[in-house]
Amino acid sequence: MPDFIPIPPDDAPRLEDPGDGDKLVLVKKGQRYCFDCPPGREHELIRQLQAMVADPHHDLNWFDAAVLSHRLGQRMSDRLTEHYRARKTA
Repeated sequence: MPDFIPIPPDDAPRLEDPGDGDKLVLVKKGQRYCFDCPPGREHELIRQLQAMVADPHHDLNWFDAAVLSHRLGQRMSDRLTEHYRARKTA
C-alpha cells in the first residue's frame, strides 16, 4: 500500500471566484492561473489545458486540469439552467 503524504494547506490547489463569470482561477503553490473563457469558447480552454499539462515547463497536472474542467462543466450547466428558466417564464 502506498504511503499517504499529506499536502500542506498552502500547497493544495484550489479554485478562486474571480467575480467575473468568464474567468476561471486556480491557485496552486502560491501561483495564480487565470483563464478567460467566455461562453461558447470552452473547447479552447480545454485545448489550452491539454497543452499546458503536456508541457513539462508548466506546473499544472492532469488533476488540476480535471478540477478546472469540472468547474467549467458546472458553469455551463448553470448557464443552461438559467437560459431554460428564462425561456420558460417568457
